[in-house]
Order: sequence, then structure tokens, then C-alpha cells
Amino acid sequence: RFPGFTLIEILLVMAILGLMLSVTLPISYDMYRSYKASLRAEEVMMVVSGLKRESFLYNERKILTSENGVMRVNGEEKTISEAQIRIDTPIEFYKNGTTSGGILTVVTGNQVYEVQVQAPLGNLSLERKGEQRS
Repeated sequence: RFPGFTLIEILLVMAILGLMLSVTLPISYDMYRSYKASLRAEEVMMVVSGLKRESFLYNERKILTSENGVMRVNGEEKTISEAQIRIDTPIEFYKNGTTSGGILTVVTGNQVYEVQVQAPLGNLSLERKGEQRS
């Protein structure tokens, strides 16, 4: 008898590894997609936070709207890659740092998020609403 593993032992270990990977890889991939989607939603939240700060800092009024899934600030496109944004009611950021408040719906991948801008102080919150149905 020679030292080492037999072909049967190696094949058995490979089969067990294959079974383990077939179970864990889809779950890991879904977690990664969900993580990437949440990063896009947080990016939208950071843009909104920046608008609030800029309106107060530069004494400018900013109006946040959306058109065809693209966010617009005072009519100019503010593109967020791989994200569709819907704002049903325009959100205004006033010169004194307050806001009218509103909700941004962010669809990225198949995930749906809501960014809430609370009036009057502009507190932001991000909530995952689930998956978009095709």
C-alpha cells in the first residue's frame, strides 16, 4: 500500500465540496447584489444630504425632482449609476437650511428603497421596501 489518497477518496471530497458550494454560492451572490443595491441607495442619500448643506451654505434654493428615472436638481440631471429615482412631489431645500420634505423612491437592481426627507429640518432616513416584481 502506498501513502496518499485513493481516487475514490478524492472524488468523494470533491463531491462534498460541490454540494456545499451549490448551496452557499447562490446565497452569497444574492447577499452581494443586495449589498451593491444598498450602496446605490446610500449614494442617493448622500447626494440629498449634500444638497441640503449646499442650499444653506451658499444661500441658494434647490428643487429636487425626477424625470424618466433620473434625479434633477433645479432642472439639471444628477445621474446616479445603476439607479432609477422617482420623486412624486418636488422636494425644496430653502436658503435657511430647511426643507419641504418628501420621499425619493430608488430602484437599483431589483431592490426598492425609500429615502425620506423629513420637514422642516431635513433629517434623512433610508428604508428597504423589498424587491421589485418584474
